[in-house]
Amino acid sequence: MGRGIRLTPGEWEALDGLRFGASSADVFRNCLIILMSDSASTIASIARTLGCSPETVKRIRKLYRIGGIDALQPIKPPGRKTRATPRYLEALKKAVQTNPLDLGYGFSVWSSGRLAAHMVKTTGVPYSDDQLRRILKQQGFSFRRPKHTLKGKRNEVAYEKARRQLNRLKNAVKDDATEAVIYQDEVEIHRHPTLTRMWAPIGQQPEVPAPGKNEKKVVYGGVDYATGRIVHTIADTKSGTNFLIFLTALVRVYAGRKIRLICDNGRFHHTQAVYEWLAAHADQITIYWLPPYCPSLNLIERLWGHLKRTVIANILFATVDDLVDAFRLGIARVNGHRDKMGFMYDHDEVYKKAA
Repeated sequence: MGRGIRLTPGEWEALDGLRFGASSADVFRNCLIILMSDSASTIASIARTLGCSPETVKRIRKLYRIGGIDALQPIKPPGRKTRATPRYLEALKKAVQTNPLDLGYGFSVWSSGRLAAHMVKTTGVPYSDDQLRRILKQQGFSFRRPKHTLKGKRNEVAYEKARRQLNRLKNAVKDDATEAVIYQDEVEIHRHPTLTRMWAPIGQQPEVPAPGKNEKKVVYGGVDYATGRIVHTIADTKSGTNFLIFLTALVRVYAGRKIRLICDNGRFHHTQAVYEWLAAHADQITIYWLPPYCPSLNLIERLWGHLKRTVIANILFATVDDLVDAFRLGIARVNGHRDKMGFMYDHDEVYKKAA
């Protein structure tokens, strides 16, 4: 019997490449049938070697003669037409971004079951909860806890102006050894434990003991934008006097350098004693007052949040002094290590990408 199929060197290479690159056993077998046909092998011997029927060998050879190498790859059936039409997906996106109360429902948060029922009501297309969750994920949605925002309460024009001014300030003095940009704020730390997510056995909610009587301290802090250096003092309350103690410590640490301090508008920041002290030390320190309700512009807020989550969360300290020691240890671990403070500085890069 003569050769069943004659292959050029190029056709041989193409078939051999498809054979070893295929993830399907059927495609691998089909290529071998054609390659073995370019030899003295008979249909019966090819079938015997590959463990298939002679009819299969004949069918594959015929397909190759008609359609070439593309005919050796099985065509996936189209499957059932999806009910998630563009119109349905548009209605789903609109619904999931609308508060259910605005649609007349007696609840304010969509569960997948409630959303599925709403979509049946408005589009007539039924999906199970699991199917709807998969569709939402494919469309770029996830079930997440929201965060509070001060938009609508703050002055957006003042916010944008302050953001641009701070960016210019940071870029101007980042590498200037004669000046320092310091973000300043206060944070309360309590013996009543801060709670954050933690690992626990499935079905068991972790429990953290609470004190019979809460105690607190106030940390006054400032972080150097260029170096990550942190200066802090600790007091019992928020007051103009304690703020002045912090300012005095800050000026002492940065002796010989001009400080540009970024502060919020807490009432105790604006006492007569503070104004008099600032006037007397105008050659050492100037304050940039942030607009009201703009905590996101004060990068030290992220430092406080990081320390609360990673240092003092989920634990009841025996005394308030133990709490203070733990917080100070947390500060010491990152103090001056700008490379370890991505939780603060990565915010700038994220904002640039989003802009």
